[in-house]
Amino acid sequence: MTAAAADPIQDMPFRFELRVALAYFAIFTSSGMHLPYFPLWLEYRALTPTQISIVLSMPLFVRVIAAPLVSMLADRSNDRAHILTMATILAVIVAAFYFVPFGFIGILIVSLMLAPPWTSQVPLADTIALSGVRRFGADFAKMRVWGSISFLLTSFVGGVFIQQVGEHIIPWALLATLVAACGMSFIVPRIGKPRRLSPLSDVDIADAGRALRRPAFVTFLIATGITQASHAYGYSFSAIYWKSIGIEETMIGALWSISVVAEVIMFTFFRRLFGRLHPAKVLIIGSAAAMFRWAVFPLIAPAGLGVAGFLAVQSLHAFSFALSFLGMQKMIALTIPEERGGTAQGLSTFFIGTSLAIATMASGPLYSASGIYGFYVMVVLAACGLALAIVALRLEQREG
Repeated sequence: MTAAAADPIQDMPFRFELRVALAYFAIFTSSGMHLPYFPLWLEYRALTPTQISIVLSMPLFVRVIAAPLVSMLADRSNDRAHILTMATILAVIVAAFYFVPFGFIGILIVSLMLAPPWTSQVPLADTIALSGVRRFGADFAKMRVWGSISFLLTSFVGGVFIQQVGEHIIPWALLATLVAACGMSFIVPRIGKPRRLSPLSDVDIADAGRALRRPAFVTFLIATGITQASHAYGYSFSAIYWKSIGIEETMIGALWSISVVAEVIMFTFFRRLFGRLHPAKVLIIGSAAAMFRWAVFPLIAPAGLGVAGFLAVQSLHAFSFALSFLGMQKMIALTIPEERGGTAQGLSTFFIGTSLAIATMASGPLYSASGIYGFYVMVVLAACGLALAIVALRLEQREG
């Protein structure tokens, strides 16, 4: 396996890690509001489960086309941070249209228009952070963890707020979080154009392209995408399910928050616990945890375990999501040169987004037909991710 050589460590820009961490914090506030509670607002607007799954999934299909294009544009820009700021401004403008009293079609159109500028923000921030890892020896997990902390706080506080005020406030809260991300994008360090590799590197431009096309890397991307797609059912309908069995919004926020607490712990201790493992082995562990998580989820309420049981299962997010995500970032950092880093992030977004979009689209009819037991389909998805992760590991061993 050919590894991407890093540039020699240089002086880090003033407060680089802090400024990127603050950007992550601001960007993830919108996710902390949208992911747990936007389905509740769609239900409040009288959309059916199938319509809800369409509104949630169709922007993901747009994302898989837009995010790689935005990432490649960022690779060719004078500074990726400028592209990030432009994306946050556009997201604020588009999100304001949620206040127009549209029905299903109107809400869908606004969501489709919002997808490119909004969903490209995290991959852009990831690319900037990884450039800091390569150039200055910055700690990626130390920066990225603040996105998880932001999600945690927003999802919990949002639940309390929505329970007090009502679901009609959700678009206002979402817009406020997007405005915050826009403001914070201006403090992201400007470090100039993406850099080519050091002349000392044994990886030239042709090798950079080949690194993105290696069978092991592509298989790893697909495996990650399928494992992440197994979360689609929970992302789309867990809040609606919990509310249907009498769990209030405040506790729904706590259930989302505990998953992110576990995620934060994983980000904090990843390097110490899993830093020496090959990325494919990291993904194997994450996929196995996802299988267990979705197999147990439908059994909690029938077993009478209540909120405590859901809290325990939600804590597995540290492995099913966070570990799988960090394995992907480690694979990119180890094998892809910096000048193709944005493209690699875009490809990652493509494979994850496509898988997640398809699974989300299927979740609406599946929830209407089988309710909570649709999670068993997610077990099958996670098992496919696990199998492909094993294949990726074997391909790496052959190429090495």
